Amino acid sequence: MGLASNPLHRYCADPDLVMIGDRWYLYCTEDGLPDWSSHAFYVYESRDLCHWTRRKILDLDQVPWWHGGQGAWAPCLLVRRGRCILYFVADGQIGQAVAPGPTGPFRAAREPFIARGDYDCLPIDPSIFVDDGDVPYLLWGNGRAYMARLSPDGLRLENDSVRSAVPDNFREAITVCRRGDIYYASWSENDTRDPNYQIRWSSAPSLDGPWTAPQVLIKADHAKGILATGHHCITCVPGRDDWIVAYHRFARDGQGDGCHREIVFAPLDFADDGAMVQVCPQVGSYWYPAQDLVTP
Repeated sequence: MGLASNPLHRYCADPDLVMIGDRWYLYCTEDGLPDWSSHAFYVYESRDLCHWTRRKILDLDQVPWWHGGQGAWAPCLLVRRGRCILYFVADGQIGQAVAPGPTGPFRAAREPFIARGDYDCLPIDPSIFVDDGDVPYLLWGNGRAYMARLSPDGLRLENDSVRSAVPDNFREAITVCRRGDIYYASWSENDTRDPNYQIRWSSAPSLDGPWTAPQVLIKADHAKGILATGHHCITCVPGRDDWIVAYHRFARDGQGDGCHREIVFAPLDFADDGAMVQVCPQVGSYWYPAQDLVTP
């Protein structure tokens, strides 16, 4: 089901969409400021991907190791043992904050979770993957993609599990999901300010590969004025084989560029052989009606 473009009615980017109970929670970068200079994180709550409530959950002034550097970017959430753990970017480093629930209040750790210089990449754009056995992983990177297993409580990286690669023309926003026995990695190519910013994907029978040749998942549709379709997340409705991709693009209000972006949602389909079906961007966004969120 479709609705108008920009369902959040704000400039936002870098979505992480999770479902807890019968509610969607969206964590993202607040946009519309020069050089992505927002200093706060908000969560958006909805029952249908259409009507949203916005709440502030963390200000960078509350982050002990932030001293006025680069802004608040690309948060993602892990639910662990009754707590919610937020991984986020500030000053070009990855931080961690913990809260009793998805709407906070979040309390930031005293030091960066992944500091600048820890690995051979710019440590930005974290994402979460939870494999069978409830094993959590964190992914991140710019220029080189990294993945590492998290401790069972989600509070530490298990350093002996860190691996890295440069898939295809990888730029940033690496994420992994699993459907049945197939793992899917997907990522953004080019620069978020480039109208041809786009998403590719690859699949494998395990996290160790072998990975298939990368294919396009979402790319710009210049004829529709839909540009810079990138930095996404992929979410499965619990208990169903219904998949949703959230991504950002240049806002379509005449102001759109790499600092004025909007988040939209689309259904994600799979072919009989397990391949992801390329998403054709639409002017409007996808609406998953509230009554359909009830797990059978």
